[in-house]
Amino acid sequence: MKQIIRDYLSFNKRERNGVLVLLSIVTLQLIYLNVSDKFQKKEQVGFSAFEKQMDSVQLIVQASKDSMKFASATFHSDYSKPVEPNAGKKETLKAERFDFDPNALPEKDWKRLGFSEKQIKSIKNFESKGGKFRKKEDLKKMYCIKEDVYFSLEPYIRIAAESKPAAIFVASKVITVAAPQALVEINTADSAQLTNLKGIGPFFAKMIIKYRDQLGGFYAKEQLMEVWKFDKEKYDAIEKSITVDPARIRKINLNACEADQLKGAYLKWNAANAIVNYRKQHGKFKTIDDIRKTDLVDEETLRKIAPYLEL
Repeated sequence: MKQIIRDYLSFNKRERNGVLVLLSIVTLQLIYLNVSDKFQKKEQVGFSAFEKQMDSVQLIVQASKDSMKFASATFHSDYSKPVEPNAGKKETLKAERFDFDPNALPEKDWKRLGFSEKQIKSIKNFESKGGKFRKKEDLKKMYCIKEDVYFSLEPYIRIAAESKPAAIFVASKVITVAAPQALVEINTADSAQLTNLKGIGPFFAKMIIKYRDQLGGFYAKEQLMEVWKFDKEKYDAIEKSITVDPARIRKINLNACEADQLKGAYLKWNAANAIVNYRKQHGKFKTIDDIRKTDLVDEETLRKIAPYLEL
């Protein structure tokens, strides 16, 4: 056993020489590391240039923040303070909605509708050159009237029908023209009158009256195309034979009605109920547009139901 341990721990001459050489190398390395620092000149690292650059960056950032604060303060101050008359700034006009004929409409009424002096001037220039609004869509063609403004006005546009001559004068002779057939007013027409229209049989006469009662009357002829299975082809066939009197539609008092009165073809129960609940919580509506605050009435729905509402 002792012999085995002695053989394992003992070194021969070659191994002892190797150990000595290794120890010598390690010793020299340690001496070099301790002594080399005393003979090398330490380089001083300067941060002054870097610090100057950082100061410049901080100044730029601070200037940017101050600029943004100033712009924000200017924006809020400009839009929060009331507009004074003759202050040289654009005055915000409160738009009203009422039935109107755009032909020869007085400037004061255009202002009531929310139009600026510049817009009114463009419209009046159009009229002074012989321009005339023959149908509702002609108003939308005015470059000074945006599309969303037109859609808010469309239900209230009432263009008077032009009178047509009953006779034609040719070479000093009068040629009598047969009087045109009386137009059918679709808000008061009964089944017999509707059935006499081209392509309208008893079925569609019944459907038109049913939908008319559901809406509370028609304010535009185009609403006939909302009747079930009543397509544009049928509408085009009778469009020149019918007329509509918007004054005959049934109005609903928005500040006194209940949800079941509002619910109809254009307004579902949840939206009607939300409108009534909003009124009970916040008080009476000041304008019809206020019903959009319920978040359940979009722009298209408001455009359709506005003619049926009053305050």
